[in-house]
Amino acid sequence: MPSRPLNANRSAVVKLQTALDVEAIALARGETDMPASVARLVQLVPPARVDLIDEVLFRVGRRDLGRTLGWPPPHLFHQLVHETKRVHLGEVPMRGPNGIKVDVIRYTDKMDNDRRVYRVTQHAVFIGEFKTPAELAKVVDLAELVEDNGSSE
Repeated sequence: MPSRPLNANRSAVVKLQTALDVEAIALARGETDMPASVARLVQLVPPARVDLIDEVLFRVGRRDLGRTLGWPPPHLFHQLVHETKRVHLGEVPMRGPNGIKVDVIRYTDKMDNDRRVYRVTQHAVFIGEFKTPAELAKVVDLAELVEDNGSSE
């Protein structure tokens, strides 16, 4: 029986879950740091789609830790999921070089449309709003984004 293609939501969940494993392993080996990992993970989920992150948490909760032998380290995995969710809730922005700041926001506009976007500012000047990571990548180098942990550089 042929398999059906994944819908957009399921595809995002699968990509995020796989990337979480990869990033947790990279963190455990010291190959990357937490802010850079979180910024890469945030780009895998559409803006403000916390429900997809919750789906990943549900799936991870069903894992048999005895079978996986604790690798990737569960504490790093859960920390990455938590930080990714914080960004999508709008609690923590991402920052880039030269004063670039990217917020994930959700709001209702004048026409009563629910908007979920990446809002980009540079030195507190509004640059634009982007619905997908692909649109955001036209303006910001996504590889240089990191989670803004409150420190100023």
